Amino acid sequence: MNIKQIVIFHLRVLRMAGFLEFVQQVLNIVKTYRDSGEAGVSQLPAKVEAAYTPFATSIVAMDDAYKLSRASEYTQQIADEDARRDGLYTALKNQVQMYTKFDFDTEKKTAGTYLLNIIRKYNVDVTENYHEESVKLQQMIQELEADNTAGHHITTLGITSLVSQLKTANEAVRTLLSQRNDERMMQEKAALANARNVVDERYRDLILMINAATAMEDDQEVVAGLEGVISQVNELIKYYRQYVVPKGGGSLTPNPSPTGEGSSLTPNPSPTGEGSENTGGGSNNGGNGGGTSTPTPQPGDDDEPDQ
Repeated sequence: MNIKQIVIFHLRVLRMAGFLEFVQQVLNIVKTYRDSGEAGVSQLPAKVEAAYTPFATSIVAMDDAYKLSRASEYTQQIADEDARRDGLYTALKNQVQMYTKFDFDTEKKTAGTYLLNIIRKYNVDVTENYHEESVKLQQMIQELEADNTAGHHITTLGITSLVSQLKTANEAVRTLLSQRNDERMMQEKAALANARNVVDERYRDLILMINAATAMEDDQEVVAGLEGVISQVNELIKYYRQYVVPKGGGSLTPNPSPTGEGSSLTPNPSPTGEGSENTGGGSNNGGNGGGTSTPTPQPGDDDEPDQ
């Protein structure tokens, strides 16, 4: 008898976003079969249903943790304050530059020329990294405040309030950047890592129950339904191993089934011996497996630069 089984796949080789996408697709495959019968009645055997529910719940929790980690409340606040300081800086520079053309007013032209030289010295680019812009603006404002001549010219041009507002906006961005990197953010990263570990465990429980039910279930209609699920999950795993998992993760080749009859797809170790997924001892996703451990992706490995 040919018994279909879901092949071993170590989810730890996936980056955070790929991991979440993979388990969500597995959930969708199982859920589609589960809900394919009479409304409100699960098509899954009782033991598989018992593993399905915590798996589905853990994915929701991880998705929430992922969104929180990727889109901290500070991110939008920083963007808003940055837009405000960019507008103030641009207004300051344009206004000072305008006074350099006041040929009819020597005092204001002199003031504008003096201040513009200080502004240009720091070469602030409002499209650059938040941190780079913050440092340059801080140094520029410090010079404008420390230079008595600059202070006199600022008063002459009537832009004291504009400089003050720019300083306040820049300090707001600097404060938010610091807060975004504080203990709370570390807690968010840790929460995401923990949520991922729970999903990984629940995935293995679900796969184990599906494989066991296929081998032990007497109802051939149920077996056929589970085999359809198995085929889809195996195809998904093949796709991820070919296009998503880093090279060296091994390949799927037919190995004898546990019963000695027929064959089932199980991963073979890679030529280098790294990232292998053979059927030796140790923990794995979906049965007894092992091989060399692949380093676990860190929770923040998908982070994007500030700007």
